[in-house]
Amino acid sequence: ETGAYTNQQVSMIASAQSEKHAIATQIAHAAGLRAHELYTLKPLHDREVEYRKEREETKTTLFHARNGIRYTVVGKGGLEREVLIPVHLVEKLESRRFAEPQKVKDRGIFYRSHYNIGGGNNWSSSFSAASKRTLFRSSGAHGVRHSYAQERMRELQRVGLSRSLAYKTVSHELGHLREAITAVYLR
Repeated sequence: ETGAYTNQQVSMIASAQSEKHAIATQIAHAAGLRAHELYTLKPLHDREVEYRKEREETKTTLFHARNGIRYTVVGKGGLEREVLIPVHLVEKLESRRFAEPQKVKDRGIFYRSHYNIGGGNNWSSSFSAASKRTLFRSSGAHGVRHSYAQERMRELQRVGLSRSLAYKTVSHELGHLREAITAVYLR
């Protein structure tokens, strides 16, 4: 068991959650986000993203063959990265924008959240409870990152990227500091 969910399973889980958590589930699945990263979502034009030198080779393949709007998140170790939110979710997300960023505390850390969506431990708990109600099991909310990695790897190879470049691109899109970590997500 990899922890990944099918698209149908993610839809079932989201339909069993409140609107605030359902949109978070859909976005986390569509963009490969960690629970706390949902709190840090911000439009790209509002933030400067720094690219590390070793990732230059994937800059042109990031989000290849996908349509959406670029946002940024702050991941592990404070690493800022671009993520792509599909157009059909952008409208839902933007309709939930706070007039002013809100201070949110999750697992002892404060975040400045720009959107009234689930995130962190609250979203993760909601996801697991909804998964148990609908699927009678839960692999945890982090499983949507596994789903993203697997789906994205197949998608990139289908459009002609080599396995190596697809792997590096997926690793970058997930915000992994060490590419070897991505292998766990692709099992």
